[in-house]
Amino acid sequence: MSRDILAVDVGTTALKLGVFSPEMQKRCEAARRYDVNVYGQGRADIEPSKWWQALRECCREIAAFLKPVGVLSLSVTTPGLLPMAEDGTPLGPAILFFDGRSHQQARAIRKAVGEEKFLREACNLPVSGGSSLCSILWIRERQPEVWETAAKFGHTNTYMVKRLTGAWAIDPSTVSITGLYNTARNNLEWNRDVLEIAGIPASKLPDLMQSYEPAGAIRAEIAAELGLPRDTVVLCGGNDAVLSALSAGIAENGDINNVCGTCEITSVCLDTPIGSPNFNIRCHAIPGRWLTFFILNTGGKALEWFHSVFCRDLTESRFYDSYIPETLGAFFDSADPARREAELPRYAPFLGGSRYTTERLTAAFTGVSLETTREDLLLALIRGNAAYHGEHLREVGGLVKLGGRVATTGGVASIRRYLEVKKRWTGDFDYQYRHQSSLDGAAMLGRFYLTDCYTIAPV
Repeated sequence: MSRDILAVDVGTTALKLGVFSPEMQKRCEAARRYDVNVYGQGRADIEPSKWWQALRECCREIAAFLKPVGVLSLSVTTPGLLPMAEDGTPLGPAILFFDGRSHQQARAIRKAVGEEKFLREACNLPVSGGSSLCSILWIRERQPEVWETAAKFGHTNTYMVKRLTGAWAIDPSTVSITGLYNTARNNLEWNRDVLEIAGIPASKLPDLMQSYEPAGAIRAEIAAELGLPRDTVVLCGGNDAVLSALSAGIAENGDINNVCGTCEITSVCLDTPIGSPNFNIRCHAIPGRWLTFFILNTGGKALEWFHSVFCRDLTESRFYDSYIPETLGAFFDSADPARREAELPRYAPFLGGSRYTTERLTAAFTGVSLETTREDLLLALIRGNAAYHGEHLREVGGLVKLGGRVATTGGVASIRRYLEVKKRWTGDFDYQYRHQSSLDGAAMLGRFYLTDCYTIAPV
């Protein structure tokens, strides 16, 4: 009897899950939103209990579909850096990718290891939030009692897999931008030189395995709690944007993917890793492939901020379903969009800082006058975000031949007329929208397991 796949996407602000057949037919879906903590000095984190509660509630909602499930596969926001006790109990909140507390540690470890070595071997420069190395060093300096107590430091999938199976696990797609992994070689080994210089014992890190490999069988008590069969196998899982790229068929050199969610990520597939101080490199779920990661911490989050500050008179649905499309329509349908654009303010898109500097950058509008309207500010923000991603495609386009298609997904990309924004200000490509593709990517990992195909070939 064929077994179904429970795909779980633990996102930054929401958890989604769906049950899929082995042929990738979606049988059902559920979702729950949760709040992250954003507070002093740019800190951003979340209690992992929110992830688990969302999982429980979603499983209860689709309980009638869980009996045939044979494999559970995870797509996760990363880093989501967590210190954990030996039994997997969190010793603090999960530090998120746009956290700004560890800039000092980032500067110090770059100097100690050397930026050239980081780029050559880890393919990434450590930064606050985005690199778990910096967050671990911050915990050791600022929370020594947590450092001493912690049995392991892991990511979102480490926590979920540990709670589901009792096993420690982490995969290359989530650890490849930490500064701790041999990203260039992608050999399932931590970078021993960096660990030694940083003073981090390898014993404090989880076991490395591929995202499509089984971490273990679900624990009996957890199966009962979630309503899953007791023989359900749990896979290690992978980074949500990597799995989005997987489901979109991003597999060949020069293929492009764009995720417009809470943060916005533009990726280009590579058959040889290229380290750069201007973008990240993640290991793909496909062997022999890497992905550039160019990340704007506040993609969709910037629109949430704009709504809360400038459009409090509008409901959320009115803002996203009508106001933004109407503002974009008035621009694109105007007699002279170029002249209209020349009158807009400029926007520096660092509302949530930057992943590519050890300094805490901030956003700014310039060229604002008494004639500036809130529609002008919204257009300036949208243009600034889109143009920022265009910079990445121009840089990578000078290194590899880019394809002509951009697979795009996420709530922002689904806003009416938003793909016209991408074409005007990001690049003249053929933008093709895909719905919730990170969940599909997690389901694909489950399909590979069920069909005994552990080696993922480019599609």
